[in-house]
Amino acid sequence: MELKEPNTWKLNTLGFILGKFIHRLHILFFILVCVEVTFHCKPTELNSVCDSSSTSYKDSIILLLATSERFQFCGGTVFQKRMKSPRFLLVSNVGTNFATSNINVFRINATTGEITQVPGSPFQLTNRPRFTLTNSAGTIVYVANVGNTSVSTLSLNPENGILSTKSTDLVLPSTPYSLVMDPSEKYLFASSETTQQIHRMAIDPSGNLSIVSPATPTSNPTAGAVGRLAFDSTGKHLYVGLTGAAASVSGIQTFSLDSLSGLLTSISVNNTSENNISVAISPNGQFVYGANYFSQDVFPFVRNQTTGTLTAQSTIMAGSAPAYTLVDPFNRFLYVANSGIGQGTISAYKIDQVNGTLTPISGSPFSSGFSPIGISIDQSGKYLYTSNTQDGNVSGYTISETGALSPIVGFPVSAGTNTFSVEIVSY
Repeated sequence: MELKEPNTWKLNTLGFILGKFIHRLHILFFILVCVEVTFHCKPTELNSVCDSSSTSYKDSIILLLATSERFQFCGGTVFQKRMKSPRFLLVSNVGTNFATSNINVFRINATTGEITQVPGSPFQLTNRPRFTLTNSAGTIVYVANVGNTSVSTLSLNPENGILSTKSTDLVLPSTPYSLVMDPSEKYLFASSETTQQIHRMAIDPSGNLSIVSPATPTSNPTAGAVGRLAFDSTGKHLYVGLTGAAASVSGIQTFSLDSLSGLLTSISVNNTSENNISVAISPNGQFVYGANYFSQDVFPFVRNQTTGTLTAQSTIMAGSAPAYTLVDPFNRFLYVANSGIGQGTISAYKIDQVNGTLTPISGSPFSSGFSPIGISIDQSGKYLYTSNTQDGNVSGYTISETGALSPIVGFPVSAGTNTFSVEIVSY
């Protein structure tokens, strides 16, 4: 019988295929082991140990922070801010009538800070928009309107910046001045320009609004109104700018928030002399700042992060008619828009990290367009924009390591008639 040599090519091919198969089995086995380790090494009861000094508490919080931006832990809601890139700049134009009122949407160049108007902008809103506030996802824009004392709910396309009507305007009992959302985005609050109260609105899962009655009364005099609003990052406390001729009651009012019902309960009122139209809180929750429109100064406060109460520090002068205050995202600097007619400046201060007191930054105040009344800073703390009401344009700056402002090439940029708020939307 003739013996034949084995077919070497076939054996080699078979060996190659088997080798590949075994290799892939090894990879699959490795992945399964990794998955097994990842899931079975997790603590089995993340919320069972709420002693902040315990190892299981620390392990649990680290795991949750690594996997979610918002989660429930030990009976509370935890939020963490992911660094986002600025994409759009929204500018509201109150106009002089229904025909001249609209909202500009500019696309931001995240590298240079320059802006260009998106196709279709400005978007007509006949009810004279004054103030915009966008949800954290960057998909829904709420607008406080002067024309019909309402709040509009708009859709914002994250890709092209196009604004469109999402639902019918919600008419309020009085004219809204500014808006704020609690961090859980369950409730929207509007300050009243003509009465001494705060309007409350519930936000449903689709982003639509409904009024929550009754409105919350504030402690300023009957001749006064309510200015800006600011929540601390946890949503425990709301700080409210009060205006009015009576110096004894104008200032900053502190409320606690019931996160389930949206109910606001007054805690205290801190006097700040005359007309406190603006209020700002540092992102780390340590300090609160008020700005007096008539007395032209800024009031720093140290905040008790448990009770929300404020302790006054030394005041500092600002420019003419300070109307907006804002702390940069890293708690380093405070910027104040001085909105006096026929002039325009931005005061810049360095924040003392112990007591929140302010020191003017070299070069401050910095020139802007006439009557700046809105400020927005991107999350990286790199760019600052102001809306200049009298000029109808927007100024743009880069923020240096020292807090100084340098104009961005191409600014100011024309916006519309009676520009009011300016808002960065990031993704």
